[in-house]
This record gives sequence, C-alpha cells and structure tokens, in this order.
Amino acid sequence: MVVKDTFGRWETERQLWLALRQGDEQAFTFIFEKYHRTLYNYGCKLTTHTAVTEDAIQDIFIDIWRLRANLTENISSIKFYLYRALRRRIHQTLDKYPATEEISDITDPEIMPFSFSDSQTMLIESESNLLRAQRIKELLAQLPERQLEAITLRYFDEFSIAEIGQIMGVNEKSVRNFLYKALTAFRQTQNVIINFLLIICSLSNF
Repeated sequence: MVVKDTFGRWETERQLWLALRQGDEQAFTFIFEKYHRTLYNYGCKLTTHTAVTEDAIQDIFIDIWRLRANLTENISSIKFYLYRALRRRIHQTLDKYPATEEISDITDPEIMPFSFSDSQTMLIESESNLLRAQRIKELLAQLPERQLEAITLRYFDEFSIAEIGQIMGVNEKSVRNFLYKALTAFRQTQNVIINFLLIICSLSNF
C-alpha cells in the first residue's frame, strides 16, 4: 500500500516550498524535522565520518534559510532537492580528505526495530525480521559504494531511476547497471533476494 506523503498544514509540497521561500519559519522547521533523519541516514551511507554528514546537513539548512528568497521556485520534490544537495556537499568535503574514505557500514537502528508485544506470534515475527535485517545489513555493507548508494536510493528512499541518476550525477543506464550488479550479487547467496524483498516490505522505516 502506497502511503501518501503529508506536508502538515500546507496542502501540497509546492505550497510548503513557497512558504519557505517567503520566510515562513514554521515551514522551514517542518521541512527540517521531516527530512533531517532520513538525510542523516543517507549521508551515513556515503561516508564513515558522521561529523561530515552532520555538518553538511546543518550547512544545507543554514544556506536554505539564508538564501531562501533566491531558491529555485519550481522543484519536483523537496526530498530530491535535499538529497542532491547533501550528496554534493559531502563529496565536496571529502575531497579535502585522504583517498582512504570508504563506505560506512549501515548502522541505522531503524533497520532492526524491536516490537514488544504480549502476543507470542508477533514476537516471533519481530525476531525473524531482526535476523533478516541483520543479514541484509551485512550483505549491503559488502557492496561497492555506487551500488550501495543506488540500492539505497531506489528501494529504501523510493526515488525513480531518473531521479537517482540526477542525484548521483550519472545517466539512467549507469543507475540500472549499478542496481543489476547489486541484485546479481545478492542472487549468488541462496534466499538472499527473497529476504531482501521481505525486509523492504516489512520494515517501513529502513
């Protein structure tokens, strides 16, 4: 089931963005609170330096507020706009570091949610999800950086192939190639691709 995105007291995403451009502090706060966590999760998949991610997010929102009147008027998606800005900012920062930067392990606690319930059945399902999530986490951490980023953006952040290409700065063919190679690697391990799809369906806050 597709969950419709919500934008608080603003009926549409366009209205929310317009309010921000006009200096509405509540709109700015809403955007920050809505996307901060998911931006941090994405940034931590691009660099092991959590401080770099935190600083990049902070700088982006500072610039957004400072330059709000000059922001692009028409955007297809606020989330897409922020992801693209974060990726660019992180890579600009990492250019100042030695070339030993490696993709970080996925340590987002949301991929291993605990469900405390009086129902034994629900507890078993929760434990099963935990084991699958741990296995998927280990497999994802072994992927090359570009493949991991493409998988994350496609299946966990639900961006289209075209949007992923724009975020990563590559064409759609390259995105499809990253995804194909990643999924092919999964298929080499028995039942992994099945578990991968199960975890996507069962963990809505990956």
